[in-house]
Amino acid sequence: MADTTSIEATASNGRLSQGYLPRAKTLIAKAARAIRLIGARHPADRRVDALRRALGQPARNDRSGGPVIAIQVVEDPLFFGLFCAIYAELRNACAARAHLVLVRSINGAIGTDWKSAIWRSIPIGRRLSSQWARAFRPWSDRIGYRSLAIGSPLVELTDALRSSVEWRRVRDQQGEFSVVIDGVPVGDLIIDTYLRFRPSPEFRAGDPFVRKLIRQAYRDVRHSRRYFRNVRPELFLTSYSTYIQHGIAARVALQQGVRVLSFGSLARFGKTLTSDDWFHTANTERYLIDFSRLESADARLQQAAAQLERRFNGRIDGAMSYMRASAYVRSGEVPPDGLKGSVVVFLHDFYDSPHIYHDIIFPDFWTWARFTIDALRESGVPFYLKPHPNQIALSGDALRALQAEYADLRFLAPGITNTQLVEGGMAAGVTMYGSVSHELAYHGIPSICCARHPHNAFAFCRTARTRDEYRDLLRSPRVVPLPVDEMRRQALAFFYMQNLHGDADEIALRDLFVSFWKAFEAADLPLAELVERFDAFRLSGPFKRFVQGLVAPAVCRVDEPRRAVDNALAAPSGR
Repeated sequence: MADTTSIEATASNGRLSQGYLPRAKTLIAKAARAIRLIGARHPADRRVDALRRALGQPARNDRSGGPVIAIQVVEDPLFFGLFCAIYAELRNACAARAHLVLVRSINGAIGTDWKSAIWRSIPIGRRLSSQWARAFRPWSDRIGYRSLAIGSPLVELTDALRSSVEWRRVRDQQGEFSVVIDGVPVGDLIIDTYLRFRPSPEFRAGDPFVRKLIRQAYRDVRHSRRYFRNVRPELFLTSYSTYIQHGIAARVALQQGVRVLSFGSLARFGKTLTSDDWFHTANTERYLIDFSRLESADARLQQAAAQLERRFNGRIDGAMSYMRASAYVRSGEVPPDGLKGSVVVFLHDFYDSPHIYHDIIFPDFWTWARFTIDALRESGVPFYLKPHPNQIALSGDALRALQAEYADLRFLAPGITNTQLVEGGMAAGVTMYGSVSHELAYHGIPSICCARHPHNAFAFCRTARTRDEYRDLLRSPRVVPLPVDEMRRQALAFFYMQNLHGDADEIALRDLFVSFWKAFEAADLPLAELVERFDAFRLSGPFKRFVQGLVAPAVCRVDEPRRAVDNALAAPSGR
């Protein structure tokens, strides 16, 4: 008879070797990687070091009296390279000094579990953000402020109490979610941050995570107000203006009369924000008027038509460079037989930031989608849902949740192109503010939107300003607002102004920056090619002239450093 003790021991050892030991090794390996990451002197991304070497060691000069440039430290090598390149030019032109704004806080992790809490913690956050500060050191002078900086115990206690009171108020309020901290509107920033970093497709004001966001918003407003009020930098460079880590600093700087320049849009390189327009997206309100004043309008429309046709053939142009996949690349998918005469609802990425334009009448894309579905079902209008081609993987869960709630929903296959939808006889499109509106108008198909979207200056789509208006529009989605020829003409006018209008420097600089941006999206791109694109961008004449345009005319020549120091940068209006 076999020794049962020996057999049990062998089986136990087998389970240990097959189960616990591999898991233990994995945990140890993860812990070791985390320790190396936290303990590194500079960011672990090799692209940062490559860009540092490309920039070289800046020349020493006397910067004691130069203008102050505040630079947002977003932990992204793309913006690291961009902001260092801008500052290097400003430093040479007018002995500028750079102060770093370290915005790492809630954005330090995604999720609400204990691991996310550790990565968002103040000790870890300070350690990791300090790596970026060291990387910036040759192109900066000091730290302006940190989002995770701790104030006095009394100040921290006051902020904690105020945020708890505010959370209890908004948790039970009816209607639009609104939070204003010391005169700074932050409600939309909190919503977008919640969707992205909770993560959740739907904003829930009663979630305790919202209280944490409000708490961080109080801290950010306090730090940024103190810095921008006391230092008054001449210029603040920021990436985006959404989420609390970007938007609060930008809004407070504007409130204090500081000029703010954002680089979050690929449609235009660099946008000066204002108190009336603090969104990093392009301002399109004057597109129709400005186009009407251009000479050779027909030739410009033909130029727009040629490029728009290239988009319809699957090419991703400059304005759509953020897309990982084109909505017009044909696949083997076939449109359904019931498409003719139906409405297509073009869904957005549920985890993206909705508040990139004014007058959003829904807090998130989930609420908008459900409202749209309910209204179309009530009106008896046949419709299909088209998933966003650029959505993140989590959006698949949101789509499955929609299917669970509405068992009879009809989804279009992701591989079906918008061109196929037009050819298949779709009657109208519905989007919150998508670019698909002008693409459909080009084909004579109407659309419905519900925000102050990029096409607001034009009449080829109908726009709701309230939920009641939106419901009414969805009852008659097939209404064509203009003659088909005029819809096509206006669509081309919009496309021209958005993608082709501008002087040679503007167009060249945007294209160079898009090429640089794409280099960071290509995971397998060799570092040498990335640096090559970076050098082509920062050493170009359009880039150098752009930076010179940021300073007061004729006062920042290299041969007049003292005069440049005295005059500094052009002061913002109202200063």
